[in-house]
Amino acid sequence: MANPRTYTDDQLRAAVAASTNWTQVLYALGKAPGDSSKRVKAVAERLGLDTSHFAYKRSFQPVESRALPFQGREQRNNSATGLSIAARWFLDRGYLVSVPLETAPYDLITESDDGLKRIQVKTTSQVSGDSGRYLVRLSRMTRDPGAPMNSNGQRRHVAYTPDEVDYFFVVTSTGTMYLIPIDVVAGQIRVTLDVKFAAFAV
Repeated sequence: MANPRTYTDDQLRAAVAASTNWTQVLYALGKAPGDSSKRVKAVAERLGLDTSHFAYKRSFQPVESRALPFQGREQRNNSATGLSIAARWFLDRGYLVSVPLETAPYDLITESDDGLKRIQVKTTSQVSGDSGRYLVRLSRMTRDPGAPMNSNGQRRHVAYTPDEVDYFFVVTSTGTMYLIPIDVVAGQIRVTLDVKFAAFAV
């Protein structure tokens, strides 16, 4: 013998109208969620009750668009973005990355298959003439009291040494990246990223 209904059609209509899902309907009818939900749904379908306001059905409707507060600034290619790109490159390959809290000649330290490595990050958007080859400055500024005063004050560019960094991570404005060992460019303060460095593109 089929289980007798414990609610009327009108009670079901009211419960459906006041609820946003079937669990709420069952509680409104004094029932706990379970097998009885199938019978309640069958009665609601026979009565032609409208359930379009239920949350699970509304979730399929497109959400209205809205203006986002990230529209107006120009895309940048600077030391901050370069550092995040470099860190992401190592992290994506499973190597943990650390950033020094104090001023250091390197920008980050990363794990490697050969121990910890010091990485100096450089970005560039400067192109050499019509060649399309990028120029990158691999130097740092240091104060030199004996240097003549210029737009940089009494500072001059000096090359990094193997005692300071192990690799240069270079990011160009087109997103091309290079990982260049310090001994390959030791003593140089500026290089052109031509075919000579193709082996170090990553």
